[in-house]
Amino acid sequence: MRKLSPFFLSVLLLIVMIPGISYSLPALKVGALIPHSGRWGDSGRECARGMLDAGKWLNQREGISGRKLEIILIDDPSQPAEFLAAYRKLNEADRVLALYIYSTETALALVPHFHLDQIPTFTSSLPSLFSNGSKYPYFFSITPTPLDLAKIAMSFVSNKSGLQMKRPKVIFIGSSDRFARPFLEEVKEYAKTLGIDIGPDVWISDASQPGDRVERNTPLETIKANNPDFAYVSLTSREASSLLREVKKMDLKTKWICGMRAFDENLAPFNGVFGVQPISPFGEDIPGMAAIKEAHQRWHPYDSHTLSYVEGWATTQVISEALRRSLVGQGFSREKVRLVLEGFKDVVTGGLTPPLTMTSKDHRPSVESRIFIIKDGKLSRHTSFISLGR
Repeated sequence: MRKLSPFFLSVLLLIVMIPGISYSLPALKVGALIPHSGRWGDSGRECARGMLDAGKWLNQREGISGRKLEIILIDDPSQPAEFLAAYRKLNEADRVLALYIYSTETALALVPHFHLDQIPTFTSSLPSLFSNGSKYPYFFSITPTPLDLAKIAMSFVSNKSGLQMKRPKVIFIGSSDRFARPFLEEVKEYAKTLGIDIGPDVWISDASQPGDRVERNTPLETIKANNPDFAYVSLTSREASSLLREVKKMDLKTKWICGMRAFDENLAPFNGVFGVQPISPFGEDIPGMAAIKEAHQRWHPYDSHTLSYVEGWATTQVISEALRRSLVGQGFSREKVRLVLEGFKDVVTGGLTPPLTMTSKDHRPSVESRIFIIKDGKLSRHTSFISLGR
């Protein structure tokens, strides 16, 4: 993938201010705290670019009720003192109406702050515990929770994988950080109700940087010793790619199914790998992709993009729709944005995500996802949407 320019990476503050609509009204400000380096740097940079392009596209047309959308983007260094300072700037100086935080770790650290300040805040992956709108009224996402996605994957393993076996065996492979584990016991219990046997967990450590090798010895030996029918992978896509390169050398018949964060274009060399993925891959033939492809062709036709770019575009699209709907009477406010989000019902993004529905009690935007498969080096749709029901 073509890298972004050093200028883009060095700038901490980027603002979408595109001429074409009236300057007479104040811009509507949205903050975005997204990592450009570290464990989530690859996907974060793509997501940021998708958000900025979506804002540029919107502002070159009608804007939001005649107002510009101003996306204030700050690099998240994953250091508490620094991301807290960035948050305070967005809240106190910029007075953003909504906030997007890519890193779940950073979002969870800032939960007390954005709830105190009553800022509707999106994160790329909302833990199921925080989807309770009664307890966390300002926390949102555009994708299903990791727990719901893992359950969808187990439903696929049980009913739709095409493998003829009475009790498939599954192991879970994840990062050793504490944020990867909270949903695990619940999804295991769910899998058992579907007739799935569960093997020992495999935790991969020290695989956070591109080029790092996964731990040999214990993790790989555990996988080989159990030789499961399926392995569910909860890592970054870079880490998943590193793992798959290692296990490819082993004589295993295991089918690999990756969670949302693990499954993207980095896995293109690994034919047959599945992914539970609610975001549409870049270039898919769906209505919502038309504007994305046109913007890509107009502004950077020689670049390549990933699922994370589409996620960034869809995030801007959803936040913009909430801002548009919140203009009731005079003026915008954070509270209006929150109430509008909690009234979303079957809001469509042209297929970029499943339709979004949220209530004051349940902030999960959807409980459905498709299963994709790597086929001939491409991300191909393997199933239609699989829904858990609420």
